[in-house]
Amino acid sequence: MLLAVETSGMTGSLALSADGQLLSERVLESEGRRHAQTLVSEVGLLLSGQGLTVGDLSAVAVSIGPGSFTGLRVGLVFAKTLAWLRGIPLLSVNTLQAMAQQCAGQYGEVLGISDAQRGEVFAVLCRRDATGLMRMVDGVRVLSPGALPNAEVVAGPVVEQHRVVLEGNFAGRTVSPVFPRAAAVAVLGADQLLRGEVANAEQLEPLYVRPSYAEEKRGVEVAG
Repeated sequence: MLLAVETSGMTGSLALSADGQLLSERVLESEGRRHAQTLVSEVGLLLSGQGLTVGDLSAVAVSIGPGSFTGLRVGLVFAKTLAWLRGIPLLSVNTLQAMAQQCAGQYGEVLGISDAQRGEVFAVLCRRDATGLMRMVDGVRVLSPGALPNAEVVAGPVVEQHRVVLEGNFAGRTVSPVFPRAAAVAVLGADQLLRGEVANAEQLEPLYVRPSYAEEKRGVEVAG
C-alpha cells in the first residue's frame, strides 16, 4: 500500500494506491499543507476510509518541488518521518513531472510549468513512454514564458496568467490549467518503487531550484 503526499501548492492532497491502482484521494484543507500535525490526522482519515491503518503502508511517495517553500518542507518532513518510523521506502517525485503525468491520457509530450516568481516559470519537458508514464527529457529550468521550448501542451497552475504569450508563440499549442495532485505522485512513486529508485531519507531535500526572493534579498543585504 503506497501513500502519496502532495503539498507543493495552495491546495494539497493525499492518495492511496495498491498494485498501481488508485484507491482513494483526499484534498487537504487550504491551511493543512503547512502543518505536519494536520497531515497526520488527514492521513488517518484517508486510511480509515479504506479500512486501513498506518501499519498497512508499505511505501510513501512525496512531491519534492519545485513549489511552495513552506509547503514542500512540511510534506517532505512528514514523509521522511513516516518512512523512518515505519521502516518503509521513501520515493521522491518531481512536481512538474507529476503535473505532466496528469495529462498522459491525452498527450504524448507535455511541458510542465509552475510559478518561479519575478515573471518567470519553472519548466520541465516530459514525454510519454510505451507504458503510459511521463519521463523527464531534461532537468528543471527557469525561463521566461516567452522563451519556453515548443511542446504539444503546456500544463501547470500558472498557464492562465501567461496564456496570451504561451499560445501566441507557437500556433496550435494547447495550454492546460493543471494543479498537482497526489494521485499522479502515487503513479510515479509506484514506478520508482518497481525500479528500485528509493530515496535516501537523510539526504533528500526539497527541490527549490533557486532561493526565494526574500532569501536572495537577505543575501544581497549581507553582502552589502
